[in-house]
Amino acid sequence: MRIKFLFTTFILLSCSLSLLVSQEMVEDPTEKTDSVSFEKSSALGIIAKKLLTDYNGPIANEPFDFQKWNGGFELGVRLPLNDYLNLAFPFKASSVTLPETNRNVNILSLDAQAQFFPLQNNSIRLQPYLASGIGAVFEGGDDDLSFAVPLAVGANIHINKRVDLNLEMAYRVGLKSDRNNYQLGIGFIYNLTEMEDKKPKPLPEVIEEVPEPFDHLVDSDGDGVPDIYDLSPQRSGLVELMGAPDSDGDGIPDHLDKCPHEPGPIENHGCPIEEQVIAEPEPEPEPEIEEIPEEIQEVLDIAMRDVQFDLGRATIRPESFTVLNQVAEIMREYPQYRLRIHGHTDNIGSAANNQRLSEQRARSCYEYLASRGVSTARMSFTGFGESRPVATNDTPEGRATNRRVEFQLYLD
Repeated sequence: MRIKFLFTTFILLSCSLSLLVSQEMVEDPTEKTDSVSFEKSSALGIIAKKLLTDYNGPIANEPFDFQKWNGGFELGVRLPLNDYLNLAFPFKASSVTLPETNRNVNILSLDAQAQFFPLQNNSIRLQPYLASGIGAVFEGGDDDLSFAVPLAVGANIHINKRVDLNLEMAYRVGLKSDRNNYQLGIGFIYNLTEMEDKKPKPLPEVIEEVPEPFDHLVDSDGDGVPDIYDLSPQRSGLVELMGAPDSDGDGIPDHLDKCPHEPGPIENHGCPIEEQVIAEPEPEPEPEIEEIPEEIQEVLDIAMRDVQFDLGRATIRPESFTVLNQVAEIMREYPQYRLRIHGHTDNIGSAANNQRLSEQRARSCYEYLASRGVSTARMSFTGFGESRPVATNDTPEGRATNRRVEFQLYLD
C-alpha cells in the first residue's frame, strides 16, 4: 500500500504540474503578463529527490508491478556548463528486493551524469533533458562494488529564480548480472545562484527636441521671409521666390529678368517674344524666251527640203553641206535651244528597210552637226520610216516630198 500511495502521488503531482505548464504555454500572447524568462536553463544547485526503484521489472519484463517497487532518496549537486549541458553528481540510497535472493538489501550509488537540454526556450518554465553517465554501486549486504550506466529522461520546471521542480525516469544498465533496474524520481533543485531575469530592459525615453520659433528673426520688408534667407531683404517679394520681387508677374525674379516690367517666357529671359512678319519672296520672273526669227525658221525649212542623200543610202551629198552648216550656225547663235532630227522615207520598199534607212539618215545629219561643233547633248535623232508622210506616195512628186529630214528647235 505504501508503494501504491507513493507512486499515485508521483503521477498526480506530475500531471498537475504538466497541466500548469501547458496552460502557461498556451496563454494568449497578446495579453500582457508578468511571465518569467531566464537567461539560462539552470544554475549551480543542490538536488533532493524521492526515489522509487524496481530491480524485478527488467528481469520479469513487468516494469509496472508496483508491489515490487522500493523507496529511496537522492541528494546531489548540479553544475551548469552552458545553456545546453549540465553535469550532475547524485548520491542515491535505496532499500531494494534483489530478484535472485528475494531479500532486501541497502544499495548506495554515486553517479556522474551529463544532462543535455535540446530545447532552449527561455519564455516557458518547462525544460526537458536527456541524461547519461556512469555510476558506482555498492550493495551493503555483500560489500560488493559494481557499476551501472544510467539512461534517463527528465524535466526541470522553474518555480521561481531559486527553486526548480525535477521529474526524472531512468533505466539503469547494471554491469553486474541481474542488476538492471528502473528508477523514478521527483524532487526539488535549489539554485545556489539566482537565474537572471531576461525581461527586456525598457528603452530610454526619447525627448523630442522642439525647434525654436523664428519670431526672433528680422524681416525688414515684411514679406514673410527672414532677412538671412531673403534675396531682396529691403524690398518686399514673394515667399516662393525667397523674398525676391517679380514686378511683371511672369515667375522670374526681377534680378534675373531682362525685362522686369514686361512679362515673358523664361526661355527668352523674361522678355516678350516679338512676332516676326516674314515677307513672302516675290516670284522670280520667268526667263524671256527669245522667239526664233522667221528667216531662221526658213533656213530650217530649206534644210528639210534640200538635204540630199545617195539613192537608197544614208550618205549626205556634198551639195547639202551648205544648208547643214547654216543649221550649225543657228545652234551656236541660240544656245538655249535644243534640236530634234527626224528622218522620213516614202513607201517604196519594205517598211523595215524604210525604218532603218530613216534612222541612218537622221543619224548622218546628227553626226555632221556634231562635227561642226554642236554639242551632242543638245541634239537627238529619230527615224520614223514611211509612217508619217506629208504628201501622197502615188506620184513621184509626192514621194520626193516624203523623203525628208526635219529639223525642230525646242526649249528644254
